[in-house]
Amino acid sequence: MTPHRPGTWHNGRSPKGGRVNEGIEVIQNVRVFAVECEGEELRVDLYGGDDCACGTLIYRFRDRRERRERAALLRRWCDSATPLTYVSRNDTATLLDELALLADAMED
Repeated sequence: MTPHRPGTWHNGRSPKGGRVNEGIEVIQNVRVFAVECEGEELRVDLYGGDDCACGTLIYRFRDRRERRERAALLRRWCDSATPLTYVSRNDTATLLDELALLADAMED
């Protein structure tokens, strides 16, 4: 998932994170606090990382089915307190379950 506008961090500063490359930021151990749907928007409140930051990402999905599926995944991550990795570049931010990706890769 990628938002149509970048995430904003409520503590007034960007959280600490590793820079993988110029313009790419990676923050590990972020968790979903809440998920809200309103119209085409899917709002995701986040917290965690080494800097204990909190913030909101806003995704837009015109397709209702895709929005429902994404919201369901995010709520599962929230309910299970899944540690996620936040990756941002320019105006795009992505959340991923790095542990699940590694586990899937090891099965192959």
